[in-house]
Amino acid sequence: MSETVSAFFTRSMQERAEAMAEACTHCGACFRACPMTGPAGLGDAAPEAVTSGIANLLVGGAGTPDAVRWAEVCTGSGFCIGTCEHGINPRFMVQLARGFARHGGDDAAARAAGQRSFSTMARLARVMSRLHLSPENLTRLTGLRPDPARERPPEVVFYTGCNVPRTPHIVLLVLDILDRLEVDYEVTGGTGNCCGVLQFRAGDFAATGRVASSTIAHLAEHRAPTVLSWCPSCQIQFTEVALPSYAEAHEGTPFDMQPILLFLAARADKLRSLMLHRVEKRVALHERPAIRGAMDAVKTLLGTVPGLEFVEIDVPRVGVQASSMGALPAFKRALIEAEFARVAEAGVDTLATVYHACHRDICTMGEGVSFEVLNFLELIGAGLGIVREDLYRRLKLLEDIDDMIADSLPMMEANRIDVDTARAALMAEFHPPR
Repeated sequence: MSETVSAFFTRSMQERAEAMAEACTHCGACFRACPMTGPAGLGDAAPEAVTSGIANLLVGGAGTPDAVRWAEVCTGSGFCIGTCEHGINPRFMVQLARGFARHGGDDAAARAAGQRSFSTMARLARVMSRLHLSPENLTRLTGLRPDPARERPPEVVFYTGCNVPRTPHIVLLVLDILDRLEVDYEVTGGTGNCCGVLQFRAGDFAATGRVASSTIAHLAEHRAPTVLSWCPSCQIQFTEVALPSYAEAHEGTPFDMQPILLFLAARADKLRSLMLHRVEKRVALHERPAIRGAMDAVKTLLGTVPGLEFVEIDVPRVGVQASSMGALPAFKRALIEAEFARVAEAGVDTLATVYHACHRDICTMGEGVSFEVLNFLELIGAGLGIVREDLYRRLKLLEDIDDMIADSLPMMEANRIDVDTARAALMAEFHPPR
């Protein structure tokens, strides 16, 4: 490839945008399927006009106010996927249009916005993970390079992404379960192996390509045929954004990427045979619809736990995870309140989260209500006889920053985190400015 990765990726995004704009008939089917139009105040907008505005954004136009609004409130739920009769992925189309709309081709502004977003996330992820995890476990969760002593490639690489180590019990439980299933795996992740989603959202396609291509290369070094993702944002970013463009440049991709939830669910029979304890709980699930089959996979996994009764709760399900709902905070609060009310009415013991951002969002909201909030992997672990303390929840319940620092001192010392750095991160995490 003669041009740079950044230049190629930018050109690829432009070409893919132009192809979708040409293929789009502005029928509005994707808009009609979207659960965000009403909450965003677009319920009376003409679907055909809005999708026409999206197509205009893709070719460098100004679009329409309704099209820009729709792109900004997209939570990635994926209900639009499958509605297009012309081979377009509407989720990718709308989110790519959002990137074009945010900075109107101003590369410097897009680059600055992407850098701000990534540096804020990376700082929090690095510090918060080091307040929870020993240096050994940090290395285990971000094993960046293949083990030179390994004689043959692993069966899979588990890609943790940047943020899940902020809730370390979740990712450690994943590794515990992989160990029990005797899966041959390696781990890659951390902020040095980012998927590029924050740069993509900012419209900085050059940095998106550079970051994602570097991570793809690191993952490929393990020579495993399959990479397993935890984070749904990462899964979407790689499979819908980065890997298709990477394949253009390299005539294919070096691995298949799939959600680890589906991988584990395919091994449910073996997992069931490993269960040691009954878990007598009525459990509802805090669902997210973005990854097809993922929530069914979680239900399959919960079904391996003896004694556990699953309870379906009829509430709207939207978004990739909690962090995708930021554009409409009032709507997000209303959804949570409605879900909590239904869970209480159903006499549920446990509301189980799936993804890390959702868990960070509501893990302490079970305090003072009739049910607890756990991550679903804690229930799998209970059946297997594995306990991992929810350290994020423990800190969040302390509320006072000085108490959080006192609680974190052993790991701060082990990871050489000074008090001022810890305080700044804890303030940003638990008491952000409003």
